[in-house]
Amino acid sequence: MARVESDPAAASCLLRLFAIADEACRGMGWGDDEDNPVSTSFSHMLLMRMGGWAEIDLHLPHSLCSKVSPEAVVVLPKSITASVGCTIRSLSHYLALLPPSHVVRTSWNLAAGRYLEEGQVKPSDPYDIRLLLIPFPFHVPSQSFVLNTPRAELGGKHFWPAYFGLDQHCLNTACGPLTGEQLARQFVRPLIEQAERQTGKKPHGIVLPECALSRAVVQELVRELSDSGIEFVIAGAIHEEDGKTFNQACTFVIDQEQQDAAPFVQNKHHRWRLNRTQADSYALDFDRSHDNDKWWEDIDVSKRILPFFGLRKEMSFVTLICEDLARSDPAMSAVRAVGPNLVVALLMDGPQLAVRWPGQYATVLADDPGSAVLTLTCAGLVDRSNWHQSRPIRSIGLWREAGGKTQEIGLPERAAAFC
Repeated sequence: MARVESDPAAASCLLRLFAIADEACRGMGWGDDEDNPVSTSFSHMLLMRMGGWAEIDLHLPHSLCSKVSPEAVVVLPKSITASVGCTIRSLSHYLALLPPSHVVRTSWNLAAGRYLEEGQVKPSDPYDIRLLLIPFPFHVPSQSFVLNTPRAELGGKHFWPAYFGLDQHCLNTACGPLTGEQLARQFVRPLIEQAERQTGKKPHGIVLPECALSRAVVQELVRELSDSGIEFVIAGAIHEEDGKTFNQACTFVIDQEQQDAAPFVQNKHHRWRLNRTQADSYALDFDRSHDNDKWWEDIDVSKRILPFFGLRKEMSFVTLICEDLARSDPAMSAVRAVGPNLVVALLMDGPQLAVRWPGQYATVLADDPGSAVLTLTCAGLVDRSNWHQSRPIRSIGLWREAGGKTQEIGLPERAAAFC
C-alpha cells in the first residue's frame, strides 16, 4: 500500500479501474434502464442470475463477487452515495464494499423477483411507500419483565451480571393464546380497510415494533394477509429454539401472484442493558435485590445477519432492532456502504422524540449516507413511561430524513395505528 501511495501513476490507474468497474455496474440490483438498456446490460445479467434465470458463478445473494469469497470481502448494490464526508465509499455510485461475512452476514434480496418480467407495470413514484404502523402491544403489564438470572458475587468487587427476560402477556387472551389468524381477521385487516378508506390508497407495508409477537404468530399473520394486497410486513418477534431466546425482526415480502411470502429473519445484534433509571421510568420492579442497578437482556446474539431489500426500482430498505441503531458495530458500516433509502428501526422504548437517543442516532444516518429513518415502539411501553408525566406524550414513532426534516408520530387516544 505504501508503494502505491508513493506512485501517483499507479494510484491514478487504480482509481481509473475503480471508476470503470463501478460504471459498468450501473443499475446493479435494479435491472434495466429502459431509456438506455445497453448501459445496464451487465447488471441485468446478474439480476437474471438472482432470479434463477442464468448460471453465473456468484456468491448471491450475499455478494456480487465471483472469485472473491464473502469471508474475505462483500460487494453489494448501492442505493445512495453520501453527499458529505470524504471516504473511499464516496467514490462509487453503484457498488458498495462491505465487511466480510464473519463480521455480519449481509444479503441483497429482490422483492419477489420484481422487475424481472417484461411489461410489468412500474410504479410512477418508486419512493411512494405508504406504511401502516401498528404499535402493538397496547398494554405491557409489569409482569412482562422477569428476572431470569440474579446477580451473583464472583469475589471481591466482581459480579456475574443479572439477566432479564420478556413474558409476552399480550399474546394471551381470555379465549386462549392469540393466533395470527385472529390477529389478521379481527384487528389488522380492519385497520388496512380503515386506512384505505381514510387515505384513498391501500398501505404498501405493515410495521410492528420490537418483540411485538412470536415468530409463529407473525408467520400465520402474514399467511392470512397474503391476499390483502399488502406488499411487505416487518415485525419484531421473540423466538425460542434449542433452549435459547432470540429477539428477531421478521421481514416478509409478499408475492402477489403466488400469494405467498418467505420470511427473512435477523437476530438482534446487541443486548439491551436496562438500568435502574430506566426501570424506574417504566415503573418496573422485578428484582428483589435492590443493590443491583443493571440487567442485561437474556437473548442470544451469536448469529449476526443483516438483509437488504430491493423493494422497488431504486428503492431499498433495511431493518435494525433497537440497540443495533445505536451501536456502530457491526451493522453501521454495512448500512452506510449500501445506503438504503429507508432504515426501519424496531424499538421497545419510550416516546419517540427528536431529542431522545433514537432521534440522535437517526440523524447520523440521515446525514450519512442520507437514508430516511423510521423508528417505531409499542404503545404499551410508551404508556408505562408516562406514569409520572403530568402531560402524557404518546409519540410512538419518529421519521427523520436527509435535509433535516423530522416528524414525531403521535398516536391519538383510542387510535390503534398510524398510516
